[in-house]
Order: sequence, then structure tokens, then C-alpha cells
Amino acid sequence: MLVDGPAVLGWRSWRAMTEATSGRHLAHALTALVLEGTVPAQPVAPLTHLLSGAMNEAALWLAASEDAADLAATRQALTRILEALRAG
Repeated sequence: MLVDGPAVLGWRSWRAMTEATSGRHLAHALTALVLEGTVPAQPVAPLTHLLSGAMNEAALWLAASEDAADLAATRQALTRILEALRAG
């Protein structure tokens, strides 16, 4: 999907679809975390794009990986990134 989607649909169409679906859900979740004070107040749009890009790149890397341990390591790394966003 991450490789063929942009190639088949075109970059702009694929980006619009991604932003309307998973991007929207991620932005809503981050907005809720900011509003409840779990994540410090900040613009949500750049954070959404940064996290989405990181997760998409990880998915591409995992798809090509032949080492089953990479999935657990990726989960741990993502958990550390998300925990670093916490307020306090």
C-alpha cells in the first residue's frame, strides 16, 4: 500500500486519502491528548505528520525485514517515542 498506492493513485490523491483517514484519526487522538494535558500544548498538525511519517517508514522497513525480532524492536522504539511526548 505504501509503495503501490502513490504509484497507482498519484501522490496527491494518495496523500489526500491518507490525510482523510488515518491522518485524521491520528490528529484527533493527538488533539485529545493535548487537551487532557497528557501531551504538552503544541501545534498538532506537525506532530501528526512527523509521527505518521515515522510509522510509515517503519512499516516499509518491517515489510522488507527478514528478522522477526525487528517487529518487537520497532514497537519498543515507537513506545519510547510516544512516552517522550508525555507532559511532565
